[in-house]
Amino acid sequence: MSLQIANLAELDPAKVATMVSTMAQLMQERHPEVELTRGVFHDLVLYFNGVLNAAVQENIDRILASNSLLKIVQNPALADDALVDQVLSNYNITRDNGTPATGFATFVFATPLTTRLPSTGLFQVNNISFQLNDTFTIVPNKEDVVTETDRAMVEVGDGTYVVTLPMTATTIGVGGNIKRGTTILANFTPDNVLRVYAASDFISGRDPITNADYLKKLTNGLAAKTIGGRKSYDAFIRSQKEFENILHVSVLGCGDPEQHRDQHSLFPISGGGRVDVYVQTSHRAQEVDHNVQATFVRKTSNGTLWQIMLPRDIAPGFYDVVKILPPPTNTATQETTSGSYQIVEDIRSFDLLGAPYVSDIQNVPESAYTRYQTSVIRFEDTDKIGENLTPNRSTAFYTLTTRGLPLIGDIHDFLTARDNRARGTDILVKAAVPCFTNISFAIHVDSNDFIAADTITAMKKAVVAAIANVGFSGQLHASLIASAAHKFLTGRQAINEIDMFGKILRPDGSVTYLRDNTLLTIPTDPARMVTGRTTAFLTGVEDVEITVVTAGYTN
Repeated sequence: MSLQIANLAELDPAKVATMVSTMAQLMQERHPEVELTRGVFHDLVLYFNGVLNAAVQENIDRILASNSLLKIVQNPALADDALVDQVLSNYNITRDNGTPATGFATFVFATPLTTRLPSTGLFQVNNISFQLNDTFTIVPNKEDVVTETDRAMVEVGDGTYVVTLPMTATTIGVGGNIKRGTTILANFTPDNVLRVYAASDFISGRDPITNADYLKKLTNGLAAKTIGGRKSYDAFIRSQKEFENILHVSVLGCGDPEQHRDQHSLFPISGGGRVDVYVQTSHRAQEVDHNVQATFVRKTSNGTLWQIMLPRDIAPGFYDVVKILPPPTNTATQETTSGSYQIVEDIRSFDLLGAPYVSDIQNVPESAYTRYQTSVIRFEDTDKIGENLTPNRSTAFYTLTTRGLPLIGDIHDFLTARDNRARGTDILVKAAVPCFTNISFAIHVDSNDFIAADTITAMKKAVVAAIANVGFSGQLHASLIASAAHKFLTGRQAINEIDMFGKILRPDGSVTYLRDNTLLTIPTDPARMVTGRTTAFLTGVEDVEITVVTAGYTN
């Protein structure tokens, strides 16, 4: 709503009538000799004076609403953006004007020749433009890397070479959040490049926030931005530009049953001094491709067994490996390749050696979904028969896809930096325990009714956004799903048959499943570090299924 009235038609007729009546009463008291029944004076002078005064009063009311924090909280839609910015700036809060999507793109090269990729070159996906974060020089060998923008090619074994580079959308908004594996087309002809595809999900693109979303930041603005209380941790993290848009934070310390690390003593009691910070940085887990080298283990009845070691820095806090495939080529694209080699083992461990800061971790479950986590992945390649391969010596390149929340390692490093962490506190940042959530429901429509595909897509996005706001509450209500989707319905359209399914990957490596059509509740299992305060519902648009059912209605 505009701060000032642009058209007299915006005025409420009841308010105009009230103002005319008020002016008539005042005139009658001051000049009783004036005739105020219907006539020229009443219809022209008195009426139009009432209209103009009603407009002035409406402008005053809007300004007062925009300057009052109470009024803004009660009805954010009535407040002017500029005045809301002024009011909330008093609480150290600035408006989020949206962010462009960022991610990584893999470039496939035909020859091992030095290639320059300019940052000014534009790349296109669905009418959204992207640019490299910098001008990069791609060199054939690691020994040729000289500057920070030099990158070494990786030979993948099929005559091609690859390198993965950071890329950012040129426009703000969710439109740039493309899926991993999406083909990216260049608007120019890059030398030596066969093809480009998204090596990760681009998930950081955000639309500008509304006043309602803006006000949700109020408690963080009021909280002290330092390590102390739970809300202070949250505010301190969000005080950094790169972390300001993370979704939810849950801080667990002394006395919380999910906190195991403060019981590392001879006595089975909580000794304090340990803080676990669970963060949900995105509404869904991000898939990221890694071109990695695998080691041959042995032959199998169906092919060969291979092993990949994932160190702590390759994908900090990742949840699982969703796919292992041969490296991309110019003829076989990642987005059209279905399936994956079978993962035989996922052996988790942790690595504290040489870390700038070492948290107190004594077992694998405590290290799960943290930046210290490591893994050994064993899988069966049914395409290689094992000829001329030597166990534990022969190697080959594969594209391995991990799934996890971004920024986990970065947030941990920030909180545990020497200048930031409290001297008597051991801090460990963890990605929220994942409950991968699938939603399905039916929309019943009349036999002659129709729902456009764009409406279905918008409805899915609204459901995903509603689930993203749930946070560490431990419960997902079907009514929330229905409410998010209902605003897109018209006429006699109705929502029915809501089904909610969740898959929880526990920190100890085990899996549990949830299913309900009314209320999905995270189990209270603090011994396995699974409760509503550690676990988040993660849902993407592709996880929402909507079926349109045509049926007749009876009156």
